[in-house]
Formats: sequence, C-alpha cells, structure tokens
Amino acid sequence: MTDVVSGRSARLAGLPARAGRLSVRHTTAADLAACTRFESDRTAAHWLGVKGLDWHERALADPDQEHLYAEAGGESAGFVVLAGLAFGGGHVELRRIVLAPGFQGFGLGRELFRAAVDRAFEAHGADRVWLDVRPHNFRARSLYLSEGFTANGMIPGPPEDPDELLLMVRDRA
Repeated sequence: MTDVVSGRSARLAGLPARAGRLSVRHTTAADLAACTRFESDRTAAHWLGVKGLDWHERALADPDQEHLYAEAGGESAGFVVLAGLAFGGGHVELRRIVLAPGFQGFGLGRELFRAAVDRAFEAHGADRVWLDVRPHNFRARSLYLSEGFTANGMIPGPPEDPDELLLMVRDRA
C-alpha cells in the first residue's frame, strides 16, 4: 500500500485493537463497498446528500476528483473526496469526508481532515480549500474552525435537499 500522505500519521492512543498509524491512499474499486457502508451509518447518512455505489464510482472515475481511502492499524477507517482538481482554478473542494463509526472519537477524523487539506495545498497546488457544511452540524463546524477555516456566507443546497449550506474556506498560508 502506498501512503499518499507521507509524514501525516499518528499513533492512536486509546484505540484498542485498532491502534496504529493512519494511512491514506488512493481508493480502489475494491474499497467502494466499505465506503458505502461507512456513509450508510445513521450518523453519517444524516449529513450527506446523494450517496451510494454509483456516486463513488463516478467520483473515482472523474479526473476532477480524487477519492482517498484511510486505514488505521490495518483496518478500513474512512475516506475523503477532493474535487476541483482539473477545473477548480486553484480552489479545491473538500467534497466529502466520512469516518467509520468504530474509529470516531480518537482524533482520526481530525487527522484525516488535515491530511486532505494538506494534500489539496501541497499535491494539487490549491490557493484555497473550501467546503460546505450544514449550519446545524456544530461538531463539523467546530473542527473546521479549529483547523483555520472561516465562514464565507451561505449557498443553496443541492436540489434533493432544500437546506442552505454554510460555505467555509481556508487560504494557503
């Protein structure tokens, strides 16, 4: 397994049988069943719009997106999708980040988030990383704010979901 995020791993104190370093690599077609399983968890599903195998297959095949898969201690831990790589004009979107339920609460979500943001800036040369979040998703908003993102207005949600979304951005330091 090739770790695409070198130097961004951590020992996970308190993570019982899953202790080990966080490893992030390119997602393969064989990983997609786990990705759909992670996002079908009621906690994740509540915040996501369109999901499922078709969504992941399209993201994996799209040259404008990068689908990354995270493992910890040799176990599947989550995934993240970056978008705007080919057509974003230097603005990369952190489109989706999902952590498997058994890995939540140990700092892995923050580690995966940092790895994705670092990858957008370093590997893809982004000038700005942006994301959208539901305004009432306080846990996610708190993470994003603590990692240097700032609120930058409201945008309409996707057609299948009428909620407005909070746009958050972080510029290259």
